[in-house]
Amino acid sequence: MKFLQNSLLLALAALVPLVALAPAAAQDLKPVAVVAIASVEETLADIGYLAGVSAMEDAGKTARLFGSALTSGMDKKRPAGMYVIPKDGDFHAVAFIPVTDLKQLLGIHKEYIGEPKDVGNGVLEIGMEQSAFVKEQNGWAFVAQSAEHLTDLPRDPALLLGDLAKEFNAAIRIHIQNVPQELKNTALDEIKFGIERTLDNPPPGAEIDRESIEQTARSSLQQLEQLFNEGDELTVGLAIDAAGKRAHLDVKATAKEGTELARQAALNADVKSAFAGILDPQAAVTMNLSAKLAEKDIARTVDYLKAARGQVASKIDDDPNVPAAERAVVKEIAGQFIDVFEQTIKTGKMDAAVALLLENKSFNLIGGGHVADGAAFEKAVKQVVDLAKNDPNAPKVQLNAATHGNVALHKLSMPVPAHETEAREILGEQLDVVLGTGPQAVYLSAGKNSDSLLKKAIDQSSANAQKPVAPFQLDVAMLPILKFSAAVSQDDPILPMLVKSLEQSGSDRVILSAQPVPRGSVTRLEIQEGVLKLIGVAAQQFGGGNIPGAE
Repeated sequence: MKFLQNSLLLALAALVPLVALAPAAAQDLKPVAVVAIASVEETLADIGYLAGVSAMEDAGKTARLFGSALTSGMDKKRPAGMYVIPKDGDFHAVAFIPVTDLKQLLGIHKEYIGEPKDVGNGVLEIGMEQSAFVKEQNGWAFVAQSAEHLTDLPRDPALLLGDLAKEFNAAIRIHIQNVPQELKNTALDEIKFGIERTLDNPPPGAEIDRESIEQTARSSLQQLEQLFNEGDELTVGLAIDAAGKRAHLDVKATAKEGTELARQAALNADVKSAFAGILDPQAAVTMNLSAKLAEKDIARTVDYLKAARGQVASKIDDDPNVPAAERAVVKEIAGQFIDVFEQTIKTGKMDAAVALLLENKSFNLIGGGHVADGAAFEKAVKQVVDLAKNDPNAPKVQLNAATHGNVALHKLSMPVPAHETEAREILGEQLDVVLGTGPQAVYLSAGKNSDSLLKKAIDQSSANAQKPVAPFQLDVAMLPILKFSAAVSQDDPILPMLVKSLEQSGSDRVILSAQPVPRGSVTRLEIQEGVLKLIGVAAQQFGGGNIPGAE
C-alpha cells in the first residue's frame, strides 16, 4: 500500500491544486481500482455553491480564481482519475489528466516539480525529491512512478471510470474480482498472522479471552473470504449536490450475480417495520434497524452469544459489587435476557425503532423492538425488580400498572436530586419511565410525557403495521436540538444566532441510512443545505466574522 500511496502523491505533484475525482468503464485493462475526479469546471462550480451556502462568497471566489489559474493547460470539461492494475505480485498506479496544453500545465507547477526532463519515447521525468513520469497521448497526460508503467496506455481512460464522475465529485471504486487470487490469499494470511501474534504477545497487563477472540477472528476471516470470493464492486464517493441542496458520502457494495452474498443482500430489498409509529417526523433524532438475517448471520450471532454467556458469568463472579449470595440469581437473570435475544435472532429478523423528542425544556425518549418471547422478557424484568426490592436506593416500580391493548405497562419513578436544578427543569422532580411488554414486542419511554407518548406510539405502530422502511436509518434534525440547547443554556449568545440561521434556511437534517440496491446496498451520510450553512455560520462566529442575518 505504501507503493500505491507514493504513486498517488507523485501523480498529484504534477497538478498540486487539482481536487476532483471521476468515473470508469473497461477497455482491455482490468484495474483492481479506479479513482475518479470530477471535471475542473464542475468542481469549481461546486466550490462556489458551498461558499455561497456557507456565507463565504469571497473565499469561494478566491478559490475559484486560483483553481482556474492553477489548472491552466487542462481540459476543464473532462474528468481526471487514476487506475491501479496488478502486475508481478504487486500493484502499480497510473494517474491521468485531460490536457489541452501539457507544457503550460507543467510550467505553472515548475516550482514544485522542477524542469521536466525528456527520457525518450515521449516520456518526461518530473519531480524534485521524488521522480514521477509523464506521457501525453490523445489529449491525456498519464503520470506514473516508473516510465515502464507508461506503456499500453488506454486510448480513453475516462471509460475506465464508468459513471463515477457523473455521480460524484470524488470517488474510488474497487473491482474485487480483478484482484489476483494469490494477492487475496496473501492478505488473508497476513491478517491471520497478525491475530496470532496479538494472541501470543498480548500488551502488558492486558486480559484477553483467547477463545472469544479466536472465535471472533474466525468469523471475521470467513466474512472477508466470502467478500473476496463473491464480492463484485466496492465504491466510495463524495458528492456536492447543488440541485438537491445537500452533500453526501456514499459507500456502495455489490456482489456477483447468483452468489450467496447477492442472495443475502436481496433479503432486505423490501423491509417492513412493526414500530414505524415511533418514528415521529417532528423528533430531534429517530433511528430504526429493520433487517432480515441470513442463516449464516444467525448462526454467527448465536455463536457470539454462547461466548458472551461465559464472559458475563465470569464478570458477575468477579464483581465485588454483587454479593456472593446473589450471584447465582444475577447470572440466571442475565442468562434469561440472553435467551430472549438468542430466540429473537433465530426468528431471522431484527426490528427496532427509537426517537428523541425535544421541545423547549422538555425531554422525551421512546423506543420499541421485536422480541421472540415477550413473556420471557417480562419474567426476567420482574426477577430484577424482586432482586432489588430490599435496596433502599432502588427506584419505585409499579409492575402491571396498566395495560394498553395487549401490552402490559410497568412504571418506574426515579427522584431527581433537588440540587440538580437544570435536570429538574427538564425532567421535573422525578424521571418517569414506562416499560411495555407485549407478546412479541418491548417498548420503553422516559420523560415528562412518557405514558401518553408510549400509548400513542403503540397505536400509531399498529395503524402503520408493516410499513416499508429503510433497513437502517439515523435521522438527526438540528433545529430542535439547537432550540433545546438555547432554552437550556440561555447565557450562550451563539446558540440563538445559529437557531435563527437554521430557521431561515431550513433543511436541517443529517441522515445516515442504508438502502438496498440490486445485489447489494448503499450506505449514505447526507448533510442538508441548512446544516452546511450552519457550519459556515459557526465557523465565522468562532473565527470572529459576522453572521449574516444575525443583526
